[in-house]
Amino acid sequence: MSELPGPEAALPITLTRLRRLALLDLSVLDDVRHDEGATVSSLLVATSSMALLGVGGWLWWVFSGFGDGGAVFLKSVLFGTLASLLMWLVWLLIVHRLLERIAGVTVPVEQLVRAAGFATAPLALGLLMALPAVSFGVGLLALGAWLLTTQAAVERVAGGGSGAVMVANLAGFAAWAVLMSLLTTASNQLGSGPFLAESIWDVISGYEVGRVLLGR
Repeated sequence: MSELPGPEAALPITLTRLRRLALLDLSVLDDVRHDEGATVSSLLVATSSMALLGVGGWLWWVFSGFGDGGAVFLKSVLFGTLASLLMWLVWLLIVHRLLERIAGVTVPVEQLVRAAGFATAPLALGLLMALPAVSFGVGLLALGAWLLTTQAAVERVAGGGSGAVMVANLAGFAAWAVLMSLLTTASNQLGSGPFLAESIWDVISGYEVGRVLLGR
Protein backbone atom coordinates (compact mmCIF):
# COMPACT_ATOMS: atom_id res chain seq x y z
CA MET A 1 0.00 0.00 0.00
CA SER A 2 1.34 3.41 -0.92
CA GLU A 3 2.19 5.82 1.88
CA LEU A 4 -0.53 8.38 2.54
CA PRO A 5 0.46 12.04 2.09
CA GLY A 6 1.10 14.09 5.23
CA PRO A 7 -0.80 17.30 6.08
CA GLU A 8 1.84 19.42 4.34
CA ALA A 9 1.31 17.57 1.07
CA ALA A 10 -2.45 17.06 1.46
CA LEU A 11 -3.32 20.77 1.46
CA PRO A 12 -1.65 21.63 -1.89
CA ILE A 13 -3.16 18.50 -3.43
CA THR A 14 -6.63 19.45 -2.17
CA LEU A 15 -6.31 23.02 -3.46
CA THR A 16 -5.12 21.78 -6.84
CA ARG A 17 -8.09 19.42 -7.06
CA LEU A 18 -10.52 22.19 -6.13
CA ARG A 19 -8.97 24.41 -8.80
CA ARG A 20 -9.44 21.67 -11.39
CA LEU A 21 -13.05 21.20 -10.30
CA ALA A 22 -13.64 24.95 -10.61
CA LEU A 23 -12.41 24.64 -14.20
CA LEU A 24 -15.04 21.89 -14.73
CA ASP A 25 -12.45 19.11 -14.85
CA LEU A 26 -14.71 16.39 -13.46
CA SER A 27 -11.99 13.76 -13.82
CA VAL A 28 -10.78 14.99 -10.45
CA LEU A 29 -13.69 13.05 -8.94
CA ASP A 30 -12.10 9.84 -10.22
CA ASP A 31 -8.75 10.84 -8.72
CA VAL A 32 -10.34 11.56 -5.36
CA ARG A 33 -12.42 8.40 -5.12
CA HIS A 34 -9.37 6.21 -5.74
CA ASP A 35 -7.20 8.15 -3.27
CA GLU A 36 -7.54 6.50 0.13
CA GLY A 37 -5.73 9.42 1.71
CA ALA A 38 -8.36 11.92 0.54
CA THR A 39 -11.17 10.88 2.92
CA VAL A 40 -10.41 13.50 5.56
CA SER A 41 -9.84 16.25 3.01
CA SER A 42 -13.12 15.35 1.29
CA LEU A 43 -15.01 15.70 4.57
CA LEU A 44 -13.26 18.99 5.24
CA VAL A 45 -14.24 20.25 1.79
CA ALA A 46 -17.85 19.26 2.46
CA THR A 47 -17.91 20.94 5.88
CA SER A 48 -16.23 24.11 4.61
CA SER A 49 -18.49 24.40 1.56
CA MET A 50 -21.63 23.99 3.65
CA ALA A 51 -20.31 26.52 6.16
CA LEU A 52 -19.69 29.05 3.37
CA LEU A 53 -23.27 28.56 2.18
CA GLY A 54 -24.40 29.23 5.73
CA VAL A 55 -22.25 32.36 6.01
CA GLY A 56 -23.67 33.64 2.73
CA GLY A 57 -27.23 33.19 3.99
CA TRP A 58 -26.34 34.84 7.28
CA LEU A 59 -24.79 37.85 5.49
CA TRP A 60 -27.98 38.15 3.43
CA TRP A 61 -29.96 38.17 6.69
CA VAL A 62 -27.75 40.83 8.26
CA PHE A 63 -27.58 43.09 5.19
CA SER A 64 -31.36 42.83 4.83
CA GLY A 65 -31.72 44.33 8.30
CA PHE A 66 -33.69 41.50 9.90
CA GLY A 67 -31.73 41.83 13.15
CA ASP A 68 -30.55 39.38 15.84
CA GLY A 69 -27.51 38.56 13.74
CA GLY A 70 -25.61 36.85 16.54
CA ALA A 71 -28.35 34.34 17.32
CA VAL A 72 -28.96 33.66 13.63
CA PHE A 73 -25.23 33.07 13.08
CA LEU A 74 -25.22 30.50 15.88
CA LYS A 75 -28.30 28.75 14.54
CA SER A 76 -27.86 28.98 10.77
CA VAL A 77 -24.09 28.87 10.34
CA LEU A 78 -22.96 26.66 13.23
CA PHE A 79 -25.91 24.37 13.92
CA GLY A 80 -27.16 24.69 10.35
CA THR A 81 -23.84 23.50 8.93
CA LEU A 82 -23.83 20.52 11.27
CA ALA A 83 -27.42 19.67 10.32
CA SER A 84 -26.63 20.06 6.63
CA LEU A 85 -23.64 17.74 6.97
CA LEU A 86 -25.69 15.09 8.76
CA MET A 87 -28.50 15.34 6.20
CA TRP A 88 -25.89 15.05 3.43
CA LEU A 89 -24.77 11.74 4.92
CA VAL A 90 -28.41 10.65 4.84
CA TRP A 91 -28.44 11.64 1.15
CA LEU A 92 -25.46 9.39 0.48
CA LEU A 93 -27.03 6.55 2.46
CA ILE A 94 -30.17 6.82 0.32
CA VAL A 95 -28.04 6.74 -2.84
CA HIS A 96 -26.19 3.67 -1.60
CA ARG A 97 -29.33 1.74 -0.65
CA LEU A 98 -31.37 2.68 -3.73
CA LEU A 99 -28.59 1.68 -6.10
CA GLU A 100 -28.48 -1.70 -4.38
CA ARG A 101 -32.24 -2.16 -4.60
CA ILE A 102 -33.14 -0.84 -8.05
CA ALA A 103 -29.90 -1.43 -9.96
CA GLY A 104 -28.19 -4.22 -8.04
CA VAL A 105 -25.07 -2.04 -7.77
CA THR A 106 -23.12 -1.89 -4.53
CA VAL A 107 -20.96 1.22 -4.50
CA PRO A 108 -17.93 1.43 -2.17
CA VAL A 109 -18.97 3.71 0.68
CA GLU A 110 -15.52 5.26 1.10
CA GLN A 111 -15.30 6.13 -2.59
CA LEU A 112 -18.79 7.61 -2.53
CA VAL A 113 -17.95 9.82 0.45
CA ARG A 114 -14.69 11.00 -1.09
CA ALA A 115 -16.13 11.83 -4.51
CA ALA A 116 -19.32 13.37 -3.12
CA GLY A 117 -17.30 15.35 -0.59
CA PHE A 118 -15.40 17.19 -3.30
CA ALA A 119 -18.66 17.53 -5.25
CA THR A 120 -19.96 19.87 -2.52
CA ALA A 121 -17.48 22.56 -3.63
CA PRO A 122 -20.09 24.56 -5.64
CA LEU A 123 -21.85 25.35 -2.37
CA ALA A 124 -19.08 27.87 -1.74
CA LEU A 125 -20.85 30.04 -4.33
CA GLY A 126 -23.46 30.58 -1.63
CA LEU A 127 -21.12 33.09 -0.02
CA LEU A 128 -22.19 35.48 -2.79
CA MET A 129 -25.68 35.55 -1.25
CA ALA A 130 -24.23 38.57 0.54
CA LEU A 131 -24.96 40.50 -2.68
CA PRO A 132 -28.57 41.70 -2.14
CA ALA A 133 -29.58 42.00 -5.79
CA VAL A 134 -28.77 38.36 -6.62
CA SER A 135 -28.82 36.67 -3.21
CA PHE A 136 -31.64 34.15 -3.66
CA GLY A 137 -30.69 33.34 -7.25
CA VAL A 138 -27.10 32.68 -6.21
CA GLY A 139 -28.30 30.38 -3.45
CA LEU A 140 -30.38 28.35 -5.88
CA LEU A 141 -27.48 28.28 -8.36
CA ALA A 142 -25.18 26.89 -5.68
CA LEU A 143 -27.67 24.13 -4.82
CA GLY A 144 -28.25 23.28 -8.48
CA ALA A 145 -24.54 23.09 -9.24
CA TRP A 146 -24.05 20.90 -6.17
CA LEU A 147 -26.75 18.52 -7.37
CA LEU A 148 -25.08 18.23 -10.78
CA THR A 149 -21.56 17.65 -9.46
CA THR A 150 -22.89 15.06 -7.03
CA GLN A 151 -24.59 13.34 -9.95
CA ALA A 152 -21.21 13.21 -11.70
CA ALA A 153 -19.60 11.83 -8.53
CA VAL A 154 -22.21 9.10 -8.10
CA GLU A 155 -21.94 8.11 -11.77
CA ARG A 156 -18.19 7.63 -11.43
CA VAL A 157 -18.47 5.58 -8.26
CA ALA A 158 -21.32 3.48 -9.71
CA GLY A 159 -19.39 2.81 -12.91
CA GLY A 160 -21.51 4.87 -15.28
CA GLY A 161 -24.66 6.92 -15.66
CA SER A 162 -28.13 5.39 -15.76
CA GLY A 163 -31.69 6.15 -14.87
CA ALA A 164 -31.21 4.36 -11.56
CA VAL A 165 -28.26 6.58 -10.67
CA MET A 166 -30.27 9.71 -11.44
CA VAL A 167 -33.27 8.50 -9.42
CA ALA A 168 -31.07 7.60 -6.45
CA ASN A 169 -29.31 10.96 -6.48
CA LEU A 170 -32.52 12.95 -6.88
CA ALA A 171 -34.13 10.99 -4.04
CA GLY A 172 -31.17 11.74 -1.79
CA PHE A 173 -31.20 15.43 -2.67
CA ALA A 174 -34.96 15.63 -2.13
CA ALA A 175 -34.60 14.09 1.33
CA TRP A 176 -31.83 16.57 2.19
CA ALA A 177 -33.87 19.55 0.95
CA VAL A 178 -37.08 18.52 2.74
CA LEU A 179 -35.31 17.84 6.02
CA MET A 180 -33.43 21.15 5.86
CA SER A 181 -36.70 22.93 5.09
CA LEU A 182 -38.43 21.32 8.07
CA LEU A 183 -35.66 22.55 10.38
CA THR A 184 -36.36 26.19 9.52
CA THR A 185 -39.28 28.02 11.14
CA ALA A 186 -40.10 31.58 12.10
CA SER A 187 -38.40 31.12 15.47
CA ASN A 188 -35.69 28.62 14.54
CA GLN A 189 -33.41 29.76 11.72
CA LEU A 190 -31.53 26.48 11.39
CA GLY A 191 -31.58 26.36 7.60
CA SER A 192 -28.51 27.53 5.74
CA GLY A 193 -28.24 29.62 2.59
CA PRO A 194 -31.55 30.06 0.74
CA PHE A 195 -33.37 27.96 3.35
CA LEU A 196 -32.90 30.80 5.82
CA ALA A 197 -35.49 32.75 3.87
CA GLU A 198 -38.12 30.24 4.98
CA SER A 199 -38.16 31.77 8.46
CA ILE A 200 -39.17 35.10 6.90
CA TRP A 201 -41.84 33.42 4.79
CA ASP A 202 -43.20 31.71 7.92
CA VAL A 203 -43.50 35.07 9.67
CA ILE A 204 -45.25 36.65 6.67
CA SER A 205 -47.62 33.72 6.12
CA GLY A 206 -48.42 33.60 9.84
CA TYR A 207 -49.19 37.31 9.80
CA GLU A 208 -51.50 36.93 6.79
CA VAL A 209 -53.31 33.99 8.38
CA GLY A 210 -53.77 36.03 11.52
CA ARG A 211 -55.26 38.88 9.53
CA VAL A 212 -57.72 36.52 7.85
CA LEU A 213 -58.75 34.96 11.15
CA LEU A 214 -59.29 38.40 12.67
CA GLY A 215 -61.26 39.52 9.64
CA ARG A 216 -58.91 42.36 8.74
